[in-house]
Amino acid sequence: MASFPAMGFDSTAVLAAIGRSQAMIEFDLTGRILSANGNFCKALGYQASEIVGKHHSMFCEQGYAASVEYKSFWPNLAKGQFDQGQYRRITKSGEEIWIEASYNPVFRRGKPYKVVKIATNIAKKKSTEDDGKLSALSRAQAVIEFTPDGLILEANENFLSVLGYSADEIAGQHHSMFCEQAYASSPEYRAFWKNLQAGQFFTDQFLRIGKGGKRVFIQASYNPIFDDKGRVFKVVKFALDVTERMFAVEELGAALNRLSHCNIRITLDYPFVGEFERLRTDFNTAIGEFQRTLTNVLGQTGDLTKSSQNMRDASLQLSDRSQQQAAALEQTSAALDQITATVRSSTENTQGTRKLVQTARASTTTSTAVVAETVDAMKDIEAASAEIGVIDEIAFQTNLLALNAGVEAARAGEAGKGFAVVAQEVRELAQRSAKAAKEIKTLISNSGEKVLDGVRLIGKTGEALKEIEQLVKAIDQNVDAIATAAQEQSVGLREINKAVNELDRMTQENAAMSDRTTQISATLQHGADALAELVNLFKLNRRNVQRDGSSYPNGQRSTVHLETDICAA
Repeated sequence: MASFPAMGFDSTAVLAAIGRSQAMIEFDLTGRILSANGNFCKALGYQASEIVGKHHSMFCEQGYAASVEYKSFWPNLAKGQFDQGQYRRITKSGEEIWIEASYNPVFRRGKPYKVVKIATNIAKKKSTEDDGKLSALSRAQAVIEFTPDGLILEANENFLSVLGYSADEIAGQHHSMFCEQAYASSPEYRAFWKNLQAGQFFTDQFLRIGKGGKRVFIQASYNPIFDDKGRVFKVVKFALDVTERMFAVEELGAALNRLSHCNIRITLDYPFVGEFERLRTDFNTAIGEFQRTLTNVLGQTGDLTKSSQNMRDASLQLSDRSQQQAAALEQTSAALDQITATVRSSTENTQGTRKLVQTARASTTTSTAVVAETVDAMKDIEAASAEIGVIDEIAFQTNLLALNAGVEAARAGEAGKGFAVVAQEVRELAQRSAKAAKEIKTLISNSGEKVLDGVRLIGKTGEALKEIEQLVKAIDQNVDAIATAAQEQSVGLREINKAVNELDRMTQENAAMSDRTTQISATLQHGADALAELVNLFKLNRRNVQRDGSSYPNGQRSTVHLETDICAA
């Protein structure tokens, strides 16, 4: 922006003109006051000598002067930054005034060296603005004014409408006419007005009594108003009627209180105002869904309890049968062990018998061979008997020869005497040989007959032994088959015994599992019973019971409807 001289203006004349109509004050870059014109001193109630050399913060509220915002205010100006706006300042008497001002850094050789503030007192403008705001508040809220000790000065139409009074009925009356008697006579109420007289501000939600005993809830603020000496000279109360809101809050609170005690037999039937109506309908919908859900849960819990009991009974029966089966299997296993031992012993005996049969078969074979050899020996004896006959014939011939020799020796006379003796000896020997051969033959003949009988008997014995051998062979085959079958039976019994033992083990495991299932069923039934008890805490079915609604406006009753129980709760 061009300077005044550059624009053809006399800077001194311009500043003088501004100074005659505006409040002006000069500061150094730290905020120390250098000078102030009469308009500024008049607006703040000071003499120039009282403020020169002091800091700008003397015109500010203590809270603002200590704020972060104010601490950065002067450093920004010292950097050459311009600032303007509406500011609240404190006069010498402690009053607040509003000014519209600009803080203008002044430069020398391109650097700021002081700040000139040009201000206009806008107190009247602010007053008009405040009056407009108060008028707007009065149109929107209930407003009433009191003396510091609680006497009513005036009230607007909104307040009169909410409490049901006319202006003449309340003028000059005490605030206590709007309070319950017990509260109005309490130390707390007396302290309330003493604190207002001391300048203390109050805002809260209050219960007030309107005309005819109507109960009204208001959200209100009590605002002490100070005079120019800082004394409270009246109290202005701004209020909003929140009765319908409180009605909704208390209705919901009562319903939620019942809900916190497991009572869901409630509905809110009386319509709420504004945004609370959606809350009421949502609450009723939620309660309805909750009731249906709990009713279904209760039904399912009953089914679950019944199913758990049936499962528990079935598990107990299964456990009993498993124990009986285990006992039977144990007995069967013991019997199989005994049978297995018996079969094992029979197998061993069969193996021994098999060996004996094999030995008998071998002995029979040997006996057959011996009989055959005996038959052969008998045949040899029979042949020897024939040969003895030959010897007898030879002895007979020898005897004939000896006889002939004796005859010849006799013929020879003396010459043949010696030969006759020899012939006689030979003859005698031949006779003895013949006799011996005859005896031997007789013996052999007798022996032959006996041998023949023996051969015949031995032949029969041989045939019998052959038959015995065949029978022993057949017995050996049968015993071998029996031994093989007994061995296979022993193996099969061992497998059966092993399977029975495995079945017994599995039966024991099933019995243990059945016991665990029984325990789980009992736990499940206990949980179902506990769940049923929890659900039974809630009251579900309907009945219409209304509680006293005397605490509500116009004596309307609560719309919290109660309901009877499905279960004994």
